[in-house]
Amino acid sequence: MAGKLYAVGVGPGDPELITIKALKTIKNADCIACPESHGEPGTAYKIAKEAVPDISSKELLLLGFPMRKDDLSDAHHKAAEQVIDYLSSGKNLAFLTLGDPEFYSTFYYVANIIKEQGYEIEIVSGITSFSAAAARLELPLSLGDESVMIISGKFCEFEGTLVILKAGSKLKEIKEKAFAYNKNVYMIENCGMPDEKVYLDMHSIPDEAGYFSLVIVR
Repeated sequence: MAGKLYAVGVGPGDPELITIKALKTIKNADCIACPESHGEPGTAYKIAKEAVPDISSKELLLLGFPMRKDDLSDAHHKAAEQVIDYLSSGKNLAFLTLGDPEFYSTFYYVANIIKEQGYEIEIVSGITSFSAAAARLELPLSLGDESVMIISGKFCEFEGTLVILKAGSKLKEIKEKAFAYNKNVYMIENCGMPDEKVYLDMHSIPDEAGYFSLVIVR
């Protein structure tokens, strides 16, 4: 019998924000899969290890997802084949993702390939970075009939709350446009991680920050 593939969201950074279902899935999995960084397990694995220390005793499958914009189909097919090798041997595999698997996750680059081969997949949702950031800032994302837009890396005119993910390299432009529209801007870099930085007003936000920088515009 083939194994089952679980996509497990480990939350944005704080290991205490991992859900009970995610913990159970990780503990019960035969093998842990995660993106690698310079030959080492990535951030999602490090977060999970703090919550489930005995994860280090499980088989580990490191998957390569190059951080570039050109055609990555070969890398995605290779990763899918690696996962399928484990599933075909009857092992259940937990694929760890930051935040929630439904938001900008590497998982979906391989999920459809694996599903087409007839293997079973289950998604274990996690707390998103923007939910955790709003809680950390003590800000409501919406009230009453307000709308919310979640966007990647840029500012756009919007009547409601604008959440900008992956904002680090575009902060100067975002601040300028938000100022022009008389908006309030808040930012968190590395939400829930040991090196977390919180910015409560536009003037304290730097012009550039790390990849895990999230901006909320209200």
